[in-house]
Amino acid sequence: MKNKFEMEKKIKIALWITIVGLSYLLYSVIMKPIKFNKEKLVRTNKVIDLLKDIRKAQVAFKEVNRFYATNFDELISLIDTGKFTIVQRRDDEIRFYNKLYREFQLKDTTYIDTLGFVSIKDSIFADNYDLNKLRYIPYSNGSEIKLSAGKIKSGNLEVEVFEAIAPKNEYLKNLDKELIKTSAKDLIVGSMVSAKINGNWE
Repeated sequence: MKNKFEMEKKIKIALWITIVGLSYLLYSVIMKPIKFNKEKLVRTNKVIDLLKDIRKAQVAFKEVNRFYATNFDELISLIDTGKFTIVQRRDDEIRFYNKLYREFQLKDTTYIDTLGFVSIKDSIFADNYDLNKLRYIPYSNGSEIKLSAGKIKSGNLEVEVFEAIAPKNEYLKNLDKELIKTSAKDLIVGSMVSAKINGNWE
């Protein structure tokens, strides 16, 4: 009788352990994608902010050079030390003597006056902004954004383009690999195949 009681006790304990184990397993299965999506959102927003900053830097670089930077060394160097020229445009009429018609006439003329210069970095970023962080993908342990630039044909024109890519395997590093594969995407701003500078999250 004693042996029977002990056997029933052991079976009950085993059942409880199994129930607790299955409950924990079910909880983990339910919570895994929830936790993943929560962390993915935090990381995605951080990377998007960085890509927006890269876009601002590239637009400023192109305003000065008429083309986009092909690497971070030249991009950061220009943003750090470069200056925008502040100009003022004035439209005026000047009086001149037309020899053909033998009379004085008025001609529209535009004057461009240089008023001064202002730091590019101070114009587009907040004080104490660390430009070196532009190249590094957040949460990736030092991996760099994939930056490229060049020209493409658009109709009869050649247009300047750039692209910056943060691969999902880098900014979601150390998270569930299967969920990264099925529930995330590379984050990209710009394009090397079309003349656009928007991000693929917009």
